[in-house]
Amino acid sequence: MAVIHLSAMCAVVFGALFSGGIFFVAVERLNLWRRMPVDQYVVDFRRSLYRLDPLLPILGGLSAAAAVVFALASGGAPTVLASIGVGLIALIIASSIVIAEPINSQFRRLPEGQAPEDAAHLRVIWRRFHWTRTAFALATLVFLTAAAVIV
Repeated sequence: MAVIHLSAMCAVVFGALFSGGIFFVAVERLNLWRRMPVDQYVVDFRRSLYRLDPLLPILGGLSAAAAVVFALASGGAPTVLASIGVGLIALIIASSIVIAEPINSQFRRLPEGQAPEDAAHLRVIWRRFHWTRTAFALATLVFLTAAAVIV
């Protein structure tokens, strides 16, 4: 029983940090980045990625690992809900690798302050993707929390 409670707690706490980090970027940075001139955006975006890029996937991975342990140790509806949460985390991380990371790399490869070609268009694509990712991250938190509450 201790494994179920500890893994549920870790899945929800790390899931909340993961989802909260994604949500924070959506609420705080996206609006500012949309309004910034491209030269300011290029610097701010690159600096923001410095810590977020490694941190958020780690938090998502920790949450998913704990949710897998929880799903294996519990049964019924909690297992289904936790499994959906794990699937959503996997979807978020995989889509981030395929969609966001190539854009991030274009900014990271250049010296600070230098804009990649078509930076304004890349900003729009990244922003739209991030809003979608935010919706999935919030759904992840709902599923993980529901699994932990009904166990």
